[in-house]
Amino acid sequence: MELKFTGVGSAFNPKLKNTSAYFTMEDNFFLVDCGESVFASVWDMPELRNSKDIYVIITHLHADHVGSLASLISYTYYILEKKIHVIHPIETIVDLLTLSGIDKNNYFYYNSLPKAVSGVKVEAVPVEHVRDMKSFGYVVRAKDKKIFYSGDSKKIPDEILERFLEGDIDRLYQDTAISYSENPSHMFIGDLMELIPSEKRDRVYCMHLEGDNEELIRSKGFNVACCEN
Repeated sequence: MELKFTGVGSAFNPKLKNTSAYFTMEDNFFLVDCGESVFASVWDMPELRNSKDIYVIITHLHADHVGSLASLISYTYYILEKKIHVIHPIETIVDLLTLSGIDKNNYFYYNSLPKAVSGVKVEAVPVEHVRDMKSFGYVVRAKDKKIFYSGDSKKIPDEILERFLEGDIDRLYQDTAISYSENPSHMFIGDLMELIPSEKRDRVYCMHLEGDNEELIRSKGFNVACCEN
């Protein structure tokens, strides 16, 4: 399993679009996050339109991660005649969608993936992002491969780091900040360099980029998530 990205930018970097990933398994479409730019990127994808079921996994409720989810639900319900499956550990996402005018009957909500879909298993992991909002990363397993998708997180959870270093997790997709902050909300690349030995950095894919930082990130031995659209 390898993630594809509709965008890899941070909230204030619309040039690279909002960070969001997707993959298909059999005839099911999986989307991780649905920020402001995402609906425009996925609405006419054959993978979305031709899928049997659509699963949208949400990391947290900042606009650059859920800003066009309401539009996607309306489009899939009224135009594609499909009810998408929305996964987020906290039911506040239902309140947000209701305030956005989305009827609860127009989608399915689950606090976790209800079963292994096409062999895909999803495990929510609490992460540290900002104090006023609970955020989650996800371990996604498919075809004997495991990846960790950080969402927005200023740290790699200890358990996830240990599993990655021991080889239980094949790839880390980590939001990465180039600029240092005393009050961070994303993983500073200097901290990432301290945690990840050089021989394992090619299995770390940096995302949620602040600018044109790809060359700098690659010079440190890391990979960079690439936008497909």
